[in-house]
Amino acid sequence: MSELRETYTPGYTLSAVDFMSRRTAETHAAFFLPYLKPGMRLLDCGCGPGGITVGLAQRVSPGEVIGIDVGGAQLERARERAASAHINATFREASVYALPFPDNHFDAIFSHALFEHLAEPMKALREIQHVLKSGGCFGFRSPDWGGFVLHPWNNPIASALADYQNLQRSNGGDVFAGRKLSAWLRQAGFVRIQASASYEIYPRATLIADYLAQQLDAKGLMGAATIFREWSHHPEAQFAQAWFEAVGFKD
Repeated sequence: MSELRETYTPGYTLSAVDFMSRRTAETHAAFFLPYLKPGMRLLDCGCGPGGITVGLAQRVSPGEVIGIDVGGAQLERARERAASAHINATFREASVYALPFPDNHFDAIFSHALFEHLAEPMKALREIQHVLKSGGCFGFRSPDWGGFVLHPWNNPIASALADYQNLQRSNGGDVFAGRKLSAWLRQAGFVRIQASASYEIYPRATLIADYLAQQLDAKGLMGAATIFREWSHHPEAQFAQAWFEAVGFKD
């Protein structure tokens, strides 16, 4: 991502990398898997620690898979994960705003939990269009804070959620990116667009609450962080995250 335009709200701490390492292609890219075939050349933009990338690589094997991210620590974790799984995937530091690949190079491109952090999503989509082959597919997934469901619900947790949303906005992100994915694809000239949505319910409320609280702590918003942590210890605490997905093809 362009450091001059936005800041990646989750950061690249060990805690953030561990949190994202839980994600796999089966749990977080299921909507995209039917579009993949063996032998495809695939790019994963914002690959993070590589959990999803490794699963995608298994689907397109023996095709080439490349993951890019601007977080060096995450890329090292991704390389270790691919090596241990004996997967044909490589990882490099690069920005989705300036993809270092030839035009018409990839059969498929994927991106998970990236576009909600971008100040210029259309610029990123234009870059993706350039390196995607004609007839190739692009799929991406982003959350939408308008659909989050928390229980128990009260004024303090509503205030803490608002504080986190304001933090992401101040970093250049869009907390309502999910609902805009299909529209962005149409604006960028993609065709045969398919949209879907799903919910992720965290197995332990403390997992997501501490993840959000650490980011608030880092920005001096200790009050909101404390609210999240205290809320998560309620015996009936539940956090359901709304995700939107969209797939489009290059004409």
